[in-house]
Amino acid sequence: MTLRVKICGMASVQDVKTCAAAGADALGFIFASSPRKLRVAEARVLTDAAPLHVMTVGVFANDPADLVAIAVAQCRLDVLQFCGDEPAEYAGSFGKPTILGSRRRIYSAIELRAANAIAVLVDGDDPERFGGTGKIVDAATFVKLRGSQGGVRAILAGGLTPANVAQRIGELRPDAVDARSGIERDGRKEPALARAFVAAARAAFGEERR
Repeated sequence: MTLRVKICGMASVQDVKTCAAAGADALGFIFASSPRKLRVAEARVLTDAAPLHVMTVGVFANDPADLVAIAVAQCRLDVLQFCGDEPAEYAGSFGKPTILGSRRRIYSAIELRAANAIAVLVDGDDPERFGGTGKIVDAATFVKLRGSQGGVRAILAGGLTPANVAQRIGELRPDAVDARSGIERDGRKEPALARAFVAAARAAFGEERR
């Protein structure tokens, strides 16, 4: 599956249905410390509600191995995303492909292989948070990171909305984009915003809505 549009922070079955119906390629389920943090039992219900053609991504940040292993065993998680300071070997030890989070960190080819990484996600730089910062990624930082990741896909996150995603794609040429708060109202995914975000992203990528 070609990953172009990921929407993170599923908090309900309705969120899952909204984002899948909007045409997202991947949905993120957060196990890390976050306002969208899910217990494993909650995540199991939500991942089970995701259509099989939609990639399910478990999001972690410096979480214990026991939590990751239980989540993998009990939830439908196609990919694991690590946004903390995890060593590459740790990320790659759970038998799943991974997405590695980065704010400024450049991963070596050896680290990408050890992590079984399929992509690097670049988020806004906030020293107090590992992800979901809502901060725009510095263009020079993204271009530098994108060109240094050994051929794996570069995902742009950080402050993306239906209003700015096309411009950011045009400027930075990421392989994929990831949104969370930019398509929410009152902490829940808003169908009109989700549809607008996916449509704008696909148009900027030169793709039609699926």
